[in-house]
Amino acid sequence: MKKLILSLLIPICTSLGLVRAQQTAPFPYVTPPAILGGEVAEAEWVALNFWSAYDFAAAESRYAAEANQRGFVDFISTLYATNPTLSAEAIGRMMTLASASEEGYWYFLELAEKFLYDPNSPLRNDLLWDSFLRHAVGGQSPLDEDSKVRYRMLLTLVSRNQQGSVATDFEYTRADGSRGRLHNISSPLLLVYFYNPGCGECGRAKAQLDASGLLDALHARGLLKVLAVHPDEELGEWRKHLADNPSWWISAYDKGGKIRRDDLYDLKAIPTFYLLDAQKRVMMKDPTVEDLIGVLSDL
Repeated sequence: MKKLILSLLIPICTSLGLVRAQQTAPFPYVTPPAILGGEVAEAEWVALNFWSAYDFAAAESRYAAEANQRGFVDFISTLYATNPTLSAEAIGRMMTLASASEEGYWYFLELAEKFLYDPNSPLRNDLLWDSFLRHAVGGQSPLDEDSKVRYRMLLTLVSRNQQGSVATDFEYTRADGSRGRLHNISSPLLLVYFYNPGCGECGRAKAQLDASGLLDALHARGLLKVLAVHPDEELGEWRKHLADNPSWWISAYDKGGKIRRDDLYDLKAIPTFYLLDAQKRVMMKDPTVEDLIGVLSDL
């Protein structure tokens, strides 16, 4: 996983507009003590001490941009080998160190948003981004109250429907005008698919799922239902494309636009998937199609 992420790093940085090549200093990595013993203990030590030799006050002036980005990705990769509690502690330590310089703090907060929240980044991870947001709006943050307003709004949005939580209920409307509620759908698994008709990415995602044959196979075994929701109120194109969805799908739209208006779900990009269990707990939040297929194929 780590090697894959590192191999993707430079093209990602370029596409996100982050590369500045004028600085030359390397990233100051730390070396864990030999006495720790065990990969887990070493990963935890590295996560908590990763930034101890880094000069946040000179984040952009001292270090090469590529070094900063590669170091940040290595830090995130290390967090994957730890538990959520320790990951949150490690991020808190990092950003507390960064708060010594408002410029350095902004630099890494923006870097975290681009890598962990941008829908085009393969590093996208709402749980880790949540920890950065909590620090940004907290008492140790150097941001002023006006700057914190946006991050408070993002935190409210990102913290909803996290993995393990009960998905937010909402009402949907079918083409014939009948209505239903997400929590009333009885199924061992429920795939909630937010999409727009004619959306190129939606078409590609659906084609991948269709090619896998997993949705039909799981439905045939009585294990899965799909709720396909058009989250907007422009229905002309939606009605034209209804036949594109399998007949067993629940194809619906959000009458009144409540999902977007009240930010019930984080729809920063379309399509967006949520995989729920029988109790409507979130098993997967906004996974890539590849990750979704990987989980479904193990069922």
